[in-house]
This record gives sequence, structure tokens and C-alpha cells, in this order.
Amino acid sequence: MANPYAPPGESAADLWLEKSNLDGAFLGGVAYGAHIAVFAQCFYTIATRLRSGKDVPSRSRWLLGFITVLFAMGSLNIACNTKMTQLMFIDNRGYPGGPNAWFFANYNYGVNTAGNAAYAVSSFLADGILLWRTYIVWNRLWIVAFPSLVYLASTAMSIMVVIQSSRPNGTLWSSSTVQFTLPYFVFSISLNLMLTLLLVGRLLYMSHRTKKALGAEHGAAYISIAAMLVESATPFAVTSVIFIITYAQNSNVQNLILPVLGQIMCINPEVIILRVATGRAVSSRGSSSGTRGATATTMKFKDGVVGRQDTSRSPSEASEDPTLAGPGSMTFASKSDIFRDLKDTV
Repeated sequence: MANPYAPPGESAADLWLEKSNLDGAFLGGVAYGAHIAVFAQCFYTIATRLRSGKDVPSRSRWLLGFITVLFAMGSLNIACNTKMTQLMFIDNRGYPGGPNAWFFANYNYGVNTAGNAAYAVSSFLADGILLWRTYIVWNRLWIVAFPSLVYLASTAMSIMVVIQSSRPNGTLWSSSTVQFTLPYFVFSISLNLMLTLLLVGRLLYMSHRTKKALGAEHGAAYISIAAMLVESATPFAVTSVIFIITYAQNSNVQNLILPVLGQIMCINPEVIILRVATGRAVSSRGSSSGTRGATATTMKFKDGVVGRQDTSRSPSEASEDPTLAGPGSMTFASKSDIFRDLKDTV
């Protein structure tokens, strides 16, 4: 039965588009609530360490500033989206053609452009710290050479999307913008998957070398860290793939996904920083807790000769430093030492 109170002159397709925009704004608010919780815990953890003055990583202040800027960009994005929703459905609901008509006619409105710019900056920061973390773990420029090119291409595409969509009669779905929007999202998700695989592959390799040198029971710390990276990257990867598919098909489902994606993109690096700062990464072997203060051991894998070993801890506490001291050598420390070191390299 037809709804006698339905907006006059609007088809079922028009109403579905309006519903997707309104529901997407609500889902974005839910995701922002999760973002607030993660940021607050992350900020509190790092700030507490800074106030204590004990065992403070050299980059803690930098990380504190980073997550603050990232949270500010996520907040600006959701605030601008909320304002546009208000303008669509409240302030200009009598616009000829309905809220959708007003939205497309005013997509280049300053508030909306600011929200798109905040999204682009968030993407730049989130992808940038992942690229930097990959370089720190591998310590080889040639490894991150191609990902760096993809990162630059993704950044360039995001800038063009903001510029094109802010022009008169421009939207995220106009032909002049789509030619940059789709490549941007493809570059962004490809970069994240590429860097995550590089990180996980390196950690699994280091775990293998540790087990080979010290026994099968060793190397669990690296499995934990690899699991942490995969767990943190999965929500962003899945959400991004869904958005790319729905955007390419011009499905209204994209309106449900995009506001959520903007927050998940910020949450992803904050979760990794938080879990490393608290020294927690779940794996099938248990938590990452351990005894601090153990002395590192340097072992040489050359001509089959193994150097001095540290006897101040049990063999089960030994694992490899993920940053590698140099070609042909590795540093072994307790699992808690690894997480403490990673706080300086996240």
C-alpha cells in the first residue's frame, strides 16, 4: 500500500537515495563514537607515560601529536557530513526536487569541501605512517620504493578529487571526478594491502629465523605482532573493497559505507599505536606480556657460527628484534623488549 504521506514528486529510487544518505550519516556517527573511544585510550596511555617520565619512547610526543591531528581530521569530516545532512533534510527540505536535488546542486558548498579535504588529509597521514613503519622494519629503501610511488599517486588522486568535486556543478559522481575518485580508492587500498603484506612477511621471516636458531618454541612474539597488523588492517580493507565495488556500480550502498570508512581509516593506525603502547597483541600462543630488563643477545648467522648468548633469561623469553641490527646479524630480546622497541618505530 502506497504511503499517502510520502514526499510528493519523489520516486521510490529517490527515497532510497535519501534513506541511504541519512542512514549513512547515522552509521558514520556510530563509527565516530568508536573513534573517540580508541583515541581517548590511546591519548591517555601515551600521555600517562610522558607524565611518568619512566621508560618514555623517544617518539612518544610525536605520536601524541600524530594521533591528535588524525582525530581532528576525523572529527572535522564527521562534523561537515553532519552539517550537510542538516542542510539537506532540515534547512532546505522544501528545495525543488527534494533533499537529493539540493545536495547535488550544492555539493561544492564550502562545508562539504572541508569535509572532503579532511578525509584526504586523514588518508595521507594514515598511509604515510604505514609506509614509514614498513621502512623501519625492513630498513631497505628499495623495499618501499614502489609503495612510495603508489603513495604519491594516491595522494595526487585525492587532491584532484577534492579539487574536481569543489568546482561548480562538480560532485563525487560527476564524470570529471570519477576518473580520479576510483583510482584514488584503488591506490589507497592496494597500498594498505601491499604494506601490510610486506610487514607480515618480514615478521614471519624473522620468526622463522628465530625458531631455526633457538628452537620451535621461539618466535611467538613475531606471530603476535603479525596477527596484530592483520587484525588492525582487516576492517579498513574489507570496508574499502565494499565501497569500491558499490561506488563503481553506482549503488546507494556506497552512501552507507563512505562515512564509516572515513572513521575506520583513522582508527586503524590508532589501534596499532594503542596496542603497541600497551604491549598487547593477541595470538594463539597468548599475550605479549613478558619480563622487562632482559639483556639483548647478538647472534651472527655467518659460516654457521653463533655468537655469544644471553643466559640471564630462559630460552622461552628470547625472540628477535624486528628492526635487525644489520646484514647477517640479528638481536634477540624478550617479547616485552620487542614491544618496547616497537613503541619507538610504530
